[in-house]
Amino acid sequence: MAAVAAAVTGVFVDEARTALLAHRQQRQAAVTRGRELAVRTQRVQDVVDPISLGVHPAALRRVTDRGADRVPAFVERDRFGDVVRRIRQGGFVLIVGDSTAGKSRLAYEAMRVAVPDFVLLQARPSEDLQVLSSAVGAARRCVVWFDEFDQFLRAGGITLEMVKAMLAAPERQVVLLASMRSKEYDHYSARQRDVTDAATWRAGREVLLHAGEPVELDRLWSPQEVGRAEEADRDPRLRAATQTSDRFGVAEVLAVGPELLSDWMHAWQAGEHPRGAALVAAAVDCRRMGLHRPVNTSLLEPMHEIYLSARGGAVLRPEPLQDALTWATAPVQGASSLLLPDHQGYLAFDYLIDLPGLSAIPENSWEVLLAAVAPQDAFDVGWAAVDLMRPTVALKAFEAARRYGVPDADYAHAVALGNAGQPLPAVSLLRPLHQQRAAQLGTDHPDTLAALHDIARYLAEAGQFSEAVALLDRLAADRQRVLGPRHTATLVTLSSKARFLREQGDAPQALRLFRELLPDMAAVLGPDHVDVLLARQELGRTLGHTGRTFDAHACITAVLDDQERLRRLPGRPRNAGRPGAGRLSWRPTAWRVQQA
Repeated sequence: MAAVAAAVTGVFVDEARTALLAHRQQRQAAVTRGRELAVRTQRVQDVVDPISLGVHPAALRRVTDRGADRVPAFVERDRFGDVVRRIRQGGFVLIVGDSTAGKSRLAYEAMRVAVPDFVLLQARPSEDLQVLSSAVGAARRCVVWFDEFDQFLRAGGITLEMVKAMLAAPERQVVLLASMRSKEYDHYSARQRDVTDAATWRAGREVLLHAGEPVELDRLWSPQEVGRAEEADRDPRLRAATQTSDRFGVAEVLAVGPELLSDWMHAWQAGEHPRGAALVAAAVDCRRMGLHRPVNTSLLEPMHEIYLSARGGAVLRPEPLQDALTWATAPVQGASSLLLPDHQGYLAFDYLIDLPGLSAIPENSWEVLLAAVAPQDAFDVGWAAVDLMRPTVALKAFEAARRYGVPDADYAHAVALGNAGQPLPAVSLLRPLHQQRAAQLGTDHPDTLAALHDIARYLAEAGQFSEAVALLDRLAADRQRVLGPRHTATLVTLSSKARFLREQGDAPQALRLFRELLPDMAAVLGPDHVDVLLARQELGRTLGHTGRTFDAHACITAVLDDQERLRRLPGRPRNAGRPGAGRLSWRPTAWRVQQA
């Protein structure tokens, strides 16, 4: 017995020693991260290399007295004064625009004018954001730089509480200066369409709402901006870039985006660089599939073979792998390259991933990626699959994330199950999740109410319309009480109820509800908002169900005419100016809108 007792005591001592060592290591790691952050800290006026902050380099220019110049003269953009003013006011400043629109350069130059003597902290998505938040909280006058802010909004990333903590205290002056691609910003819309939001989406959306109205920067430059660029006669790169300003943005040309695209397309030819082109295609699709960190060759090697084989394989006489990587990472005119090398691997130039007309991602690419990524990355891959209308892939990705306890993956998995054509199994998973949210967050919390909406939606998809309508009656009353009668979520609930009433066979009541609802939807969201257009479309279908085929045809025709008018508008669609007004689109179940 004594021997056993001694052995047990030894086990506990070992466990205590191990726990103490782990705690010490964690504390030391936090100190190390804090020191690394301190090393990166400098005054705004001392940051003379904007490329280090994420600004795309331009074509290389040899200057006799300064050597090589990779950053052209800054041309003042129309929104420059607005950005300077908002930085001086302090708080959260967000700049949104297409890749190579000039977001980072605008932020850099405005920052240097507005707050040159502030401390600059460059945030990185891979670091401990809590350590960053603490460091910012200790600074009196500080700018926190967030390049590609969407990378900070993923599960486990920055939270509204962190943002508020960094901006707290009136005696301090803090600016959170962030840039974000329009396509990524659009993922956090109030346009909930047929569904409501997941907790992770809501967390990111709350952070963006705290930024208020973003500064939107167009890719194509205005005539005034082009005129200012033409006057910068000391830099021939600017004059050359203005020659194609009717088709490309000036910043886009300076970053040699169109030239890189041309190189990529021509590289597929036999005897050129087909393996290099395949590597670029694989890296581009990795980002389209939701993996926005650098990928190493252990993933690119098997994946690029999919693209190479689809183009002809050995018939193309592909070059050796190392030659392909050398070609893909070579800067064009000293500016950007197709693949950006990093100590962790390679990252596709972001100009390429939002190009219109890219081919559908091969099924094999999804499989290779899911087999290689970590559970947290699988969660992001799942959302990308949702955006690209691949419900089966989303289901696999969320299942992988759920097995390893990634936050919110269980809910995303249930929604993906319903979107993959299994509504009743989705309901069976959502009911306990709804109860869990009610117990943890309260019955009136938006996430709890969101779960109830999803349950009703999948009940309707399973043909159980009576139960779905009863749930939406209850939900509409709760949302009117908690959020107000004209809140977007309330309006979406009533729109869903009207549609389910029609499918249940009560078209006259559905017609009355749509007619009562549409004026409020148009007033709150705007007449060209996607939810308003969809509700008008459903009104037309409901008119048809009541036998009023002439009125139904006229209604649907008017909706189609408006859709065509919006499609012809120059630039990307705008349905309002901020996430709270519904300009963007919610991530889950986009394919359901198409089927509706």
